[in-house]
Amino acid sequence: MSDDKIKKETVDEEIRALVLARLSTVTPDTMKSIGDDGTFSRDELIEHVKAGDKIGKTIEEIEMMWLRSLKGGILNQLYE
Repeated sequence: MSDDKIKKETVDEEIRALVLARLSTVTPDTMKSIGDDGTFSRDELIEHVKAGDKIGKTIEEIEMMWLRSLKGGILNQLYE
């Protein structure tokens, strides 16, 4: 296995772990709608992320976009 592939798999695992940690802090009765894919409970989202399926990948992308926005100062912009 090439170093790049190992590095990508490591990053994917780290992102997945981060997303799972963030989801675990949400109350169990929280529901999130994912466009045309449906509405999911926290526990359903956790299962999709663990499975690495389409919904899980979508949640990973959404969470990473949110974290990047936070890093970029989106909250400061919203509350100015």
